[in-house]
Amino acid sequence: GAELGASTKLLDEMASFGLDDSFWTMAEREFGYREPAFDAPSLRGLLYRILATDFCNSARQAPAPLVHFIIPDRAKAAHASVFASRWRSDMANYASYDKVSGMVAEELHIMDILGPMGAEALADAMTFEAIEKRVIGDLKARIIAAGGANMDTIRALIARRRDGHWANPMLAVANESTRALSASYEALEAAASFFELQAKHGKGFSFSDAKGAFEAYSTEIFKFDQLYRWFMRAAESVEPMGWSLLHELRERMEDAYSGWFIGQFASAWGSVIEGGSGLLETWKLPGVINQYDFYEQRVVPAFDGGAKRVFVVISDAFRFEAAEELARELNSKNRVKAKLEAMLGVLPSYTALGMASLLPHAQLSYKTSASLDVMADGLPTATMELRSAILARQGGVAIGRDELMEKGKEKGREFVKPHRLVYVYHDRIDAIGDKRGTETKTFEATSQAIKEISELVGFIVNHLNGSTVLVIADHGFMYQESAMEEADRTILPEDPPGVIKSKKRYVLGRGMGSTSKAWCGNTALTANTEPGAGSVDFWVPKGAGRFHFVGGARFVHGGAMPQEIAVPLIVVKESDSEKTKTKVVEISLLGSS
Repeated sequence: GAELGASTKLLDEMASFGLDDSFWTMAEREFGYREPAFDAPSLRGLLYRILATDFCNSARQAPAPLVHFIIPDRAKAAHASVFASRWRSDMANYASYDKVSGMVAEELHIMDILGPMGAEALADAMTFEAIEKRVIGDLKARIIAAGGANMDTIRALIARRRDGHWANPMLAVANESTRALSASYEALEAAASFFELQAKHGKGFSFSDAKGAFEAYSTEIFKFDQLYRWFMRAAESVEPMGWSLLHELRERMEDAYSGWFIGQFASAWGSVIEGGSGLLETWKLPGVINQYDFYEQRVVPAFDGGAKRVFVVISDAFRFEAAEELARELNSKNRVKAKLEAMLGVLPSYTALGMASLLPHAQLSYKTSASLDVMADGLPTATMELRSAILARQGGVAIGRDELMEKGKEKGREFVKPHRLVYVYHDRIDAIGDKRGTETKTFEATSQAIKEISELVGFIVNHLNGSTVLVIADHGFMYQESAMEEADRTILPEDPPGVIKSKKRYVLGRGMGSTSKAWCGNTALTANTEPGAGSVDFWVPKGAGRFHFVGGARFVHGGAMPQEIAVPLIVVKESDSEKTKTKVVEISLLGSS
């Protein structure tokens, strides 16, 4: 019905058969429900008693406005809680519980009653949806106030709430509200971990050399980018509800990431790549392979190790932090084991150069023309068809991810059968992020990319009998939610001489010289292109700056920050099927008994 006081069909039918007195007698026998003298029993009164009692039982306190609704008999009060719990956990009927409990909450002014109550007091209370918003608001305030202090208590409370009725991720398909509440807790968890990590590095970052800085990024510091992405992605999914629950926290996160982390990390990174002994002088790191050596250092050894066919999955702009999430997801599956490492990408870190560097080649070079096409052993590399021709010399072929998946099992096997080397190209993140109109959907595209690559790896292993899969990227990216300001722009004194191509994060040309305003170099060193006419000079902005904002500036790549040049490589191999992976099962108690 539209309201609790409305006449209901079932109660009217019971009355027509003379069964209404029997029904209310049963309600009193089971739940102890009876109205004061002279007041007739009602559905509203019964629901008030059941839900108010359930709330006070689980909260272990009786707020004054609800005292006269509490069922006094302890055994019958327990029956009421069990009834409410079974109703909201019943897959066929929980939708009606959600609607009715919302009506009761509004009539009893539950939001006002919850005002002074904290998250601990409400940790086990699941009666009303309003409780969830109160807990989220309390935890948000505590995360902001804690300044990165130990967040274990907050994580424990989040876990308890997400096992409950209103924000259970297993039920997140139920409705928009459930999905938004679940996402709110995801955002809180990401923010708590972010501020905890920030407190750990409260004095900023300091590295003795580029090797140490690169290792620090690939082992821990990448988590700043990852947690920021997780928070913003979760917060975005809450926005359509029109709630203001996360607004203040979102501002704090943006300030911490764009205003603190990016600047602090860029400064420390700049100190180890500049100067006479900096990374820009050698573009090599001990124990780290260069992107342009990928084929020789990782594909050839795979064949030498006995692999009959190697699949190479290349995802455009798939950065390291996203690859770390993918590797963990792959390792949770039974048939594969995945190992992640970081390679030193080419510089400038853009698609044409990055894609060419991953192909089998003895020498890369730039075509001596205004287009600056990148060649591999004198052959063009700009399109998938051209790359396929280069791979054919090694018994290989190139194909798009969607095209391969659409072939299905049988046709897919026929396609790969003649080839020992299969390059599969995927473009989700760059296709969305590198356009002004869609760049704000970068994190949504990243989540989708992880899902699509995971599905692709599963398809290769399970249906194409692929035992060795290498997942890699041409470059990473940098992204921030807040709009860029003039202070974020690297202003050059004048256009460099000999410039041929000018982008937001790099300028290419010949005979450009150098400037103190940018990091400068030549691709012969940073991409192993043919010295002389086969190479070009480059300028990239120091830190996270942009040369211009044309075409959008939140999503960028091409520069020398680790987010762009720490290129992920995931080596996926089929695990020993004899040794099934095991893990301790986690139990979540749903409801009461």
